[in-house]
Amino acid sequence: MANLMLTKQCNLHCSYCFANEFVNQQSDVMSYENFLKCLRFLLSNPSTRIGLIGGEPTLHPELKQMLATLIDSPFKSVCLFTNGILLDRYFAELRNSKFQILINLNSPESVGQNLYDRTMDNLDQMINHLYMREQIELSLNIHSPGMDFEYMLDALKRFRQNRVRLSIAVPNIDEDRNLEPFAYFRSMEETVRTLIKALLEMDIAPCFDCNLPPLCLATKDDYALFCQHEKTMQRSNLNKGNPTCKPVIDILPDLRVVRCFGVSGYNKVNLLDFRNEEELKQYFSAEIDALAYHILPSENCRGCYEYAVGKCSCGCYAYRLNRMYQLKDYAEQEFGVLR
Repeated sequence: MANLMLTKQCNLHCSYCFANEFVNQQSDVMSYENFLKCLRFLLSNPSTRIGLIGGEPTLHPELKQMLATLIDSPFKSVCLFTNGILLDRYFAELRNSKFQILINLNSPESVGQNLYDRTMDNLDQMINHLYMREQIELSLNIHSPGMDFEYMLDALKRFRQNRVRLSIAVPNIDEDRNLEPFAYFRSMEETVRTLIKALLEMDIAPCFDCNLPPLCLATKDDYALFCQHEKTMQRSNLNKGNPTCKPVIDILPDLRVVRCFGVSGYNKVNLLDFRNEEELKQYFSAEIDALAYHILPSENCRGCYEYAVGKCSCGCYAYRLNRMYQLKDYAEQEFGVLR
């Protein structure tokens, strides 16, 4: 997947935002010319899934034109990542079957009742009147222990959704990026377990995005719960093996590229210095993933076969970002081999 950051502007200010290095720090938007350059670059593999991200991509002044261009393009799958507040501006374009819409739903307490109601109205229109149910998925960021998620359960029930995308928010403040991942996952443990149990009892499959906790944290009771809801779990990725972190190409408005927002401060390159998406991913795998592999994320990972053979990354690389800087500086001083 390759994500195009259409704008750094957002109409919300979420404390847990994974792109906080950029969002609402500048007003940059991707020009239509740069948008076309991105599409031409990615055309070497038209099966690539394109993500439209921000900030909030629905704030882009030329989004209608960009969506129309994508409809006429060879690309088969496009995902719009949005908070859903302004979706009513784009119903005509988004009804095209190649678009998927991932709506990150925040609570009415955090965004305000008026904005929350506007998102609910847009969901109602798309699902119940425009017959777009199969194109829509709701998303919840688990950002603090004990957070309220009842509003999400109510929305999932109201709109008859059978799955939900979940993500445990990555610490996004510099001093927090040396956290021991197991300690961070443990702090979220009760909230995550309570949420998963509630979802399974509603026959809704929990599907985690990046930063999925390693399976060694699961207990016998967890697996018993999974077995109890076996049919629902077939739609989930929770017990499909340990999570591994792989490059996701995020293209900034000025055509600089980061491996992903979790480690965006570590390395940025120019899109046009590469021939295609695969070459970019190979570059980041060599420059970042190989380095991160040599930094043990936790003492719990010492001697772990799954970690040793690259089948588990123990959460996001952001947890070890500061140590990656230190190792890179050491390697440059001693061997002069890293940029």
